[in-house]
Amino acid sequence: MTTDVQAPAPARASARPPAPDPTDRRTRALTRAVVALCTAAITVEGFDLIVYGVAMPSMLADSSLGLDKTLAGTLGSLVYLGMLIGAVVCGPLADRLGRRRLVLASGVIFTLFTVGCAVAATPWQFGLFRLLAGIGMGGVMPSCIALAKEYAPRGRSALVATIVLAGVPVGGVLAALTAAAWGDSLGWRGLFGVGAALSTLVFVGVYALLPDSRPGAADAPEPRATPSTASVGSPGSGGSLASGGPTAEAKNPSPARSVLSDGRARTTVLFVVANFAVLLAWYGLNTWLTQLMREMDYPLGSALQFTLVLNLGAVIGSFAIAAVADRIGPRLVTIGSAALCSVAVVGLSLGGNTVVVLCLTALAGVGAHSSLTVLNDWVASTYPASIRATALGYVSGFGRAGAIVAPLLGGWILTASLGPTTVFYVFAAAAALSAAALLAIPSRRA
Repeated sequence: MTTDVQAPAPARASARPPAPDPTDRRTRALTRAVVALCTAAITVEGFDLIVYGVAMPSMLADSSLGLDKTLAGTLGSLVYLGMLIGAVVCGPLADRLGRRRLVLASGVIFTLFTVGCAVAATPWQFGLFRLLAGIGMGGVMPSCIALAKEYAPRGRSALVATIVLAGVPVGGVLAALTAAAWGDSLGWRGLFGVGAALSTLVFVGVYALLPDSRPGAADAPEPRATPSTASVGSPGSGGSLASGGPTAEAKNPSPARSVLSDGRARTTVLFVVANFAVLLAWYGLNTWLTQLMREMDYPLGSALQFTLVLNLGAVIGSFAIAAVADRIGPRLVTIGSAALCSVAVVGLSLGGNTVVVLCLTALAGVGAHSSLTVLNDWVASTYPASIRATALGYVSGFGRAGAIVAPLLGGWILTASLGPTTVFYVFAAAAALSAAALLAIPSRRA
């Protein structure tokens, strides 16, 4: 009976290398497609968001609008109020109805109302359309981040988050380049029209090509548990934030309530404070930098260069920062980026040599945007997949109050004749506050 056992079979099997798995190639291609489409959606959102800052000098010069700096700051804040509403409302809806549906619906909303901004006849019409466009913008971001996160390769989540969120400064670069090249001929209305046209093209592609969540992704555990996320209960470490087991999720199925239960409340609040502060610094710079540099006697063409360099620095530097975050975890990287932004903005307040100021502007962009993107990866890695879009929506939504306050603060300070230096000091203090809040989030206990 022992003669029936055949020994040569393993040798034949090992002599031939396994054939390539076509499923792996399809998976990689699908991942690239999802990341590319989500990045494109965030890029056109970034254009429509940041174009207001580069269009502001032209809008202030348009006597038919009758804008002063205070009213310009108020109008600038309305889009961020809309983004707060959109993020808070659409985050839970994305977890329940699907990320793809919310990306498409939100994209259609902000595209339509960006067209409205381009044709607005009065400041109140412009403000209303800007508010409604912001609601759509606020819905796109958490859904895109959560969807891209689900398709991210193991160990590359920070890089994927950086690629997707790099769309915001890429959009800012495109807006600044468009204004520098054709701003005089297009006028501020034409700049908003260009943004609406780009958004239309992108969301047609999203409708045709973007898939929804992976089957079962909403229930899958998060695979990556970095030292900075393990203490707050990364699902990849085997349990919830405080309860240590999956039964807590069963007892509290509502995503909106889950982000504040099971020991998550302190962490969620600190994430919101940090996001509030860094958004105040980042969007404050994007809204007011062109005008601030004009107040410091730089000509308009040079002032537009600062907004361009701010966003270029954000794009290029954030990839290097994300690579470090994937190696050592997001905690130290996020805190260091916020501190870098604070120091660089203080340097900007001093003015001086154009080359030096441009370098400081780039560093401010690196610090502010890297802090924001790695913070989003930190949040996404902290919460279970079933409530991830809700957590991202709450953190980015309530934190969005910082972006609402930033344009108002700039307008009030300049109207009070306190000067651009004071505006820079306020933005630097906000970045420092973000670093302090992130320091207060507990790291892994020994």
